[in-house]
Amino acid sequence: MKIFLFVLSILERALTSANHQELPRGHGEELGKHRDSDGHVEILQQLPSPQEFWNQYASLRKPVVFRGAAKKFPAFHLWTDQYLKDNYGELEVKLEAKREKDHVPVGERGLGRDTIRSFLETYQQKDSYTVSQLPDPLSTEVFVLPSLMCGSFSERILEANLWLSSGGTRSMLHKDADNAINCLLNGTKDWILIHPENEQNIPVADGDRGYGGFATLDVQSVNLIKYPKFKQVRWQYANMTPGDCLFLPYSYWHQVRSYGSKNMAVSVLFSRLTEFDPIGCESAKLEYTPLSDVNMVWTYPGYGPQTMGNLDPFEMKDHYISFVESKKSKRLDIEDFFQLLTEGEVMEEHEDVRRNIAEKVLKIMDAENKGYVTKQDIEALTIEQVKQVANEIDPDPANTEEYEFAVFDLKEVKSVFNQALQDGHGKLTKDNLIARYEDFGGSAKVAKELYNMLQPKNADFVSEEELRERLDHVLKLYLKKKDDDKSGIFYEKELAEDKEIMKQTQLPSDSLDSIHRESTHSEL
Repeated sequence: MKIFLFVLSILERALTSANHQELPRGHGEELGKHRDSDGHVEILQQLPSPQEFWNQYASLRKPVVFRGAAKKFPAFHLWTDQYLKDNYGELEVKLEAKREKDHVPVGERGLGRDTIRSFLETYQQKDSYTVSQLPDPLSTEVFVLPSLMCGSFSERILEANLWLSSGGTRSMLHKDADNAINCLLNGTKDWILIHPENEQNIPVADGDRGYGGFATLDVQSVNLIKYPKFKQVRWQYANMTPGDCLFLPYSYWHQVRSYGSKNMAVSVLFSRLTEFDPIGCESAKLEYTPLSDVNMVWTYPGYGPQTMGNLDPFEMKDHYISFVESKKSKRLDIEDFFQLLTEGEVMEEHEDVRRNIAEKVLKIMDAENKGYVTKQDIEALTIEQVKQVANEIDPDPANTEEYEFAVFDLKEVKSVFNQALQDGHGKLTKDNLIARYEDFGGSAKVAKELYNMLQPKNADFVSEEELRERLDHVLKLYLKKKDDDKSGIFYEKELAEDKEIMKQTQLPSDSLDSIHRESTHSEL
């Protein structure tokens, strides 16, 4: 708190000076107002060959729009709300709020999880956004572009994701770890795109590491007093209409806004390649290919845990080979794996869990139980074995059906039970618990499960004695060990500081209203 106040005091002096002179262009306005853009990214009417795509775009990390490329997908014509409900209604998807880093919506299957049917019946009225791994049954109606259908590209397709909302979504300024082809099926999307060479002038959230991450900027009201270097950041834009696909290179900074009463897109992710092997390209029949016919690394049947955002197993394998080669002993044992996990900040706050992960990783790799692995052992690993390692190292609670238990604090949940008990004057009813738990931010599904786990003798309520006797055992579900979201905590701190600064440099309220009002799709 002292540090926060100290920083504010320094900034207040700067603001006093700033208030006596013209504020920087774009200060307090939405992202992209700080300077003129470098124009729209390149648009192609015809798809390039795989070699052309590598030479002119992927190898250069240069975004490009493929105009109308997704109009050949069966999904483009078939995926009405009714068709999706009739054919895929019971498949499960993950949910987010329309504003990134906001609350987690509740769906029919729990916190951040819904069925396609339930989502489509409510998404026009709710602040809810499907951001999910694409369920496998839908993959027959999504195509992989011919530009990816041979050589290294076809061997390194990682996962596919679904994006569906009623429009009005707004992302943070962020970067993703893998290359992506994002194809729009309904609505319009506006992208602001920033080359990675600008990163030195972007305030990146502490706690983010590796190829992905997000900026602490408020994209609706950019603070150029606090972040003066951002004035130097150059940017391009891309306007997408139904049927367009955008190639988004890995670690390319971007911010996205969606419009339309229904906005739906699918994305196909592929590896961060450093070279392209055109093997098979000369004889390959380059055509639109159903995603279901591609040997994709991470898939999702439409129920159970997802693997959205999991590590690239090819890159992970190469990393382990490089590490063992650097060792004098040419071996990796339990301590080496523990060291790697520590350096990677895996379960940073839980050394016992980290050591347990190291033991599991060694067990997967050490088929002969030698107590160590060599380069030859690692090279012999199958892709399925490396995927097992990835699942152990980088599990995302949001991908699981137990996400609710990882998010909420045990003491706060216990308080919910006590409030519901008071509502029933010493008797805990299922309806009272559901009402209190939903007010708390949880789902009716989990509230019912918790109530039933108390095993009440009476059909209508749980007595106070039964609750005191059994509640602690039931609430052990909320004791799952996890690291704090450091980047999220840092973002919230920075946002609070931003608001204090903006109060002193704010434009008149009528001007702000016009700036912050949601605009319709337009050329940026």
